[in-house]
Amino acid sequence: MKKIVCFLSVTLFILVFTLNVNSFAADYRSTVRIGLNYGSDSVASVRVSAVKGFDVGFYNNDNFSILLEQNNSSPLIIRKDGHFIRTDNGVLEYSPTEGIPYAGQVIGPWHLKVGGMIQDYGTAMSIVELLESTGVNAYVAYENGWQVWMGFYSDRRAAENDISNVKKTTGYEDIAVVEESNKRVVIYDDNFNVCLVYGGVDGYLQVRPKKENDPYLLSVNGKRYRNYIEIRRYTDSDMTLINIINIEQYLYGVVPAEIEADAPLEAVKAQAVAARTYTYRNLNRYSNWGFDLTDTVSSQVYNGYDSERQSANRAVDETKGKKMLYNGNLAHVYYFASSGGMTANVKEVWGSEIPYLVSVEDPYESETSSHYIWQKTLSAEEIKKILFISGVEIGDILSVSAENYSPSGRVTELRITGTKGSITYYTQDTRMIFSLNSQKYTIQSAGNAVVRSADGTLKTLSLDGRSVTSKSGTTKLSAYSNTVAVVGSGNNVNKVNMSSNTYVFSGRGWGHGVGMSQEGAKGFARQGYNYEQILKHYYQGITVE
Repeated sequence: MKKIVCFLSVTLFILVFTLNVNSFAADYRSTVRIGLNYGSDSVASVRVSAVKGFDVGFYNNDNFSILLEQNNSSPLIIRKDGHFIRTDNGVLEYSPTEGIPYAGQVIGPWHLKVGGMIQDYGTAMSIVELLESTGVNAYVAYENGWQVWMGFYSDRRAAENDISNVKKTTGYEDIAVVEESNKRVVIYDDNFNVCLVYGGVDGYLQVRPKKENDPYLLSVNGKRYRNYIEIRRYTDSDMTLINIINIEQYLYGVVPAEIEADAPLEAVKAQAVAARTYTYRNLNRYSNWGFDLTDTVSSQVYNGYDSERQSANRAVDETKGKKMLYNGNLAHVYYFASSGGMTANVKEVWGSEIPYLVSVEDPYESETSSHYIWQKTLSAEEIKKILFISGVEIGDILSVSAENYSPSGRVTELRITGTKGSITYYTQDTRMIFSLNSQKYTIQSAGNAVVRSADGTLKTLSLDGRSVTSKSGTTKLSAYSNTVAVVGSGNNVNKVNMSSNTYVFSGRGWGHGVGMSQEGAKGFARQGYNYEQILKHYYQGITVE
């Protein structure tokens, strides 16, 4: 009986372990989808090319169907099928509800279909050539099958009015109007000749370099990317360009954009692992638009192939597959430029609590780095304007004060008082409202200077009426004085304006402060720490696997 129980237990363990491994592996797919243009940044057209040619087709049900082949380095232009004006200055999109803005050739999204469905591209092309011999400008279309279309009409009436003329010219009686579609695209050659119209109902359009390309690259609007792109049309993101790429190769274009490629190798490796972990943790974040991450600071900066550097690629390769885990799960990863000496607890910035995102000392961050010390001066009128733009009206500004600081020295409560009331900002909003470099700052105004007392707490010291000694002797300060220079730590000079109309924000660090400081990571690497040691310092309790 004991043997049977033991056997069943082992079998159950193996079964559960297998399921867990399979589930674990399923989360770590090899490719990532990066939104290059989307939302308000979507484009009306895209120019694509590859050194040894490329294929245009559609992807559906895990299958890529080639529609059009470009066998040389000449580019093709893929444009949404919409309302355009072609002028001497190019092709310009316009809204039909606002009228035609310029003189030129009107291009619209309505068409005429000649005949019915056709067997293949070659047959459709032969019909196009026959029609063109009669003076009709026809082209091949693919929408639920191969067809022959003609015309780019601005509306239904314009298309219908041309039917009798087309019948008379071509001898075809089977002529039908093709309504506009918000899924359709038009593919042109460099001389603006139509190569193909794709209806967009069969799957998503993709452009893939031919296999002969080495490296396997595609030029997209003059910028080169590894692998291939997908083009989608959405009502709120028209046209959306997506780079589909292997995750490790994606990191080649991320790491040197996030940290200098010539930084110490172990710091670059730490960045590579952080970026890889962030990538896996945020897959499907923009699934409503068909991609995972953006190519901007909204996700991670990704600049494609031309930004790659050999040292950064080496850091990615030597940490291949490595990710940060906490209790077996992918860690939340944040990183930034400089901490100013101490990182932030995530609670100070976003109000949440994550056990491995706590405040830690940053002992090796260089005070001479360009991101370490900063200062920003705002007048009372500028502050009033900033608040007004954000929807806050409290009259003329009377005071701006940091009411509370966190243990890491970051402002967690910022109070602004005006003649008509006051408003208080908390956590990260204390930085964002004035677009400050970090949350770690003090405010000097109206003759006030913030100093650190013997017990380590921050205090506001009024300078009005105090004596100051300079080369010209000892004088008393007053609100009528101009500017006083106060020498702080590291012999850094902070200017204190004695006028109540000016507020000087003097700060340290650059970024939100949560997680890994890139300047600090460089300092650790210079001290001989390896990338795992660096990551485990900034992310307390994680493992690197």
